[in-house]
Amino acid sequence: MASVGPFLRPLARTFHPLRLRLGLRARIRTFCNKANSESAKATKTAAAESSKASTTTASTETLGARWASWKSVAAMGVVGAGIVLYYNYEKERVLSETKITVTGKPAIGGPYELIDAETGETRKSSDFHGQYTLLYFGFSKCPDICPTELKKMGRALDMVDSRGDLPVVHPIFITIDPKRDTPERLRAYKKDYHKRLICLTGPNEEIGKVSKAFRVYFSAPAGDEEDYLVDHSIFFYLMGTNGEFLEYFGKNLSAEEVAHKMMRVLRSDIAEQSMKA
Repeated sequence: MASVGPFLRPLARTFHPLRLRLGLRARIRTFCNKANSESAKATKTAAAESSKASTTTASTETLGARWASWKSVAAMGVVGAGIVLYYNYEKERVLSETKITVTGKPAIGGPYELIDAETGETRKSSDFHGQYTLLYFGFSKCPDICPTELKKMGRALDMVDSRGDLPVVHPIFITIDPKRDTPERLRAYKKDYHKRLICLTGPNEEIGKVSKAFRVYFSAPAGDEEDYLVDHSIFFYLMGTNGEFLEYFGKNLSAEEVAHKMMRVLRSDIAEQSMKA
């Protein structure tokens, strides 16, 4: 550096090789730091945008799923309503096509010959001619239906008796389980019910005939089993003085309703007989 003139010494110091290398390194470090900073900032921005996009997509998918679910429910509702409407339409159509006009009284009842549990003697249906009778088919081991219906029958008969101006109606219980309902058993059974109750039993063949004549359904299991229930229809049958069918009363009626309906039918039948006479 001694050979350089005084006016060139500051320039020489500026462009000294060592200074140049150090300055270059410093600039490179500054540039790299700035580049890294910008890169980090860009990465954070991209991550934030990505997170926002993911949230938006998830929300959109959730809303889409909910909408799809509501659409499915609505579609199922429409289909269900359509099925119900079609069923009702078909039912009405079939009923209208098969509607039958019935005149007169149904062919219910007929002659029978059974055993009176009280006396052990044979009782024929003709033995009750000249009297009004109210028949019920059941079995003594029935746990609930038969006791309830027989109690109802007794209350209805008491209401009719209380009027004082109507003929006596005789209640008759016909068993559909002659295997277990022996005369001895029915004698004990009838004590819990109306004082006029007559209990009848008989051979299977006779029970089958009278049940068929009164359109009574019943089903008992076959075999030697002793503990069983018998499924059967549940009606009272009001029979006239000549053994003709007058009216039936279903399980849905109360004792009061049975009594009022029975009184109306009795009065009508008495008036009809008077006109014939």
